[in-house]
Amino acid sequence: MKKRLFPILLLLPLSLLAQDARQFKQSIPVNDARQSTVKLEIPVGELNLKTGSTQLLEANVAYDRVDRKPTMQLNRTNGSTSLTLKQGDFKSENKTGDNKWDISLSKTLLLHLELEMGAGTSKLDLSNSRLQTLDIEAGATSIDLNLKGSTVKEVEIAAGVGELNLDLTGNWNHDVKLEISGGIGEVNLKLPKNTGVRINPTGLGSSNLNGFRKNGSYYQNAAYGKSKHTLTIHVSGGMGSLNVIEG
Repeated sequence: MKKRLFPILLLLPLSLLAQDARQFKQSIPVNDARQSTVKLEIPVGELNLKTGSTQLLEANVAYDRVDRKPTMQLNRTNGSTSLTLKQGDFKSENKTGDNKWDISLSKTLLLHLELEMGAGTSKLDLSNSRLQTLDIEAGATSIDLNLKGSTVKEVEIAAGVGELNLDLTGNWNHDVKLEISGGIGEVNLKLPKNTGVRINPTGLGSSNLNGFRKNGSYYQNAAYGKSKHTLTIHVSGGMGSLNVIEG
């Protein structure tokens, strides 16, 4: 009897693990769309997002609880799409457990991206994308964001606690406005040398703006006023810090 029960005892934990591992996969074609608004709502976990897909969106979400199965809403109207992908009740969600999102967005569509994230980490590679606007609202999270070579024009980032690493290097052929606000955290900006940049920091615990010259309420780099286009950045926070380097 013991020999017969032994393999069952071994298999039981494996079966329980299999029940905990769940996966959501979805691929949405572009069809006749020319532009798209994409909204992601993630209460907790890890997000890896990039552009480069031939589809409007490709999603692969690995989650650990049945109540975290993502839901999607898609509307198409006259060459435009509106897509929302979200998970659970965002405000009442238990911020624990395993939850990993891998998202790839279209490389050809004009994109408007909205991200709402509670706690976790986000790696957003939007370099060389056709992104137009970006709106991020985050709680306690670490964000690595690459906008180098993109067509983005307006960026709003609001984060409570955490770290933001933002790459804006490269030669910009249009103006960009960025609003960054936070509570307690660190903002690290990597900025271009050959495009004019002016920064307005307010309410921060500390600022490291090496190479930028103060002019009124703004700090500006050497290319400001000389280049055709300008990056205008407002950074505000409670006890946060701002670090700037040119690259």
